[in-house]
Amino acid sequence: MRRKYILWGLFILFVLFLFLVPHQNIKLTDLLNTCQGCSSTHWLGTDNLGRDLFALMVTGGQRTIIVVFLATTISFTMGSLLGMISAYEGGIVKTIIQFIADFVTVIPSLIMALIFSALFGFSAPMAGIIFGIGNLGQYINLADGLTSEIKEKEFISAEVSIGLKRRTILFLHIFPNILKQLLVYLGNNASSVVLQYAGLAFIGLGTDVTNPDWGTLLYQYRGYILTYPRMVIVPIIAVCLLALFFHFAFDDGRIKETELTIYD
Repeated sequence: MRRKYILWGLFILFVLFLFLVPHQNIKLTDLLNTCQGCSSTHWLGTDNLGRDLFALMVTGGQRTIIVVFLATTISFTMGSLLGMISAYEGGIVKTIIQFIADFVTVIPSLIMALIFSALFGFSAPMAGIIFGIGNLGQYINLADGLTSEIKEKEFISAEVSIGLKRRTILFLHIFPNILKQLLVYLGNNASSVVLQYAGLAFIGLGTDVTNPDWGTLLYQYRGYILTYPRMVIVPIIAVCLLALFFHFAFDDGRIKETELTIYD
């Protein structure tokens, strides 16, 4: 538990740093000072166009955080809610919700990204929405399975028999019992979103020289891996560390697949 507090404290400081730290203009190029090493003026050096690499990394980090926040918020809230309703109501409601889960699951995020980028353009908020919708199915199925198990407990049957409202049972008695398992999956999902967004930016869907992403920087600098490896290593480390953070921050080795802590 102490490890998680430390991790979240560091993450909060990291986010505040990303959005508050002053940095140079990312559009400013200096062709007389390209591929420079680290210095007091350029903390991470400059790239092949003479742009400040630190400023580019900060901007890419801001965009990545926005994507992860939107994606996990959409998929976690909507998926968990639909999954609980599906398991609790059953019947035609369950059939409809399961159809939605299957539909969004079978369509790869890459295909959705291509379609949405063609229709609306590709941006960080759009990427977050795409990933959020694309991950709905997994949350629905997970919440459905966990709710189905809780639903069979005696205290739920007792609450139904005394006439408690459905929303009270769902949000005050079922949801707290499945929250730990959902959060563990959320951590893994957030890690995947970081990697997926970097991958999509790398192949060109996020390419925008005025608003760089970590994946975009990797694509632009891939040819300098032997001559100026710093330009490639820095965004790689950033992607890996952020993905690992979400994995470890939400991971709880004490939770088993069938573990349920009953809040009655």
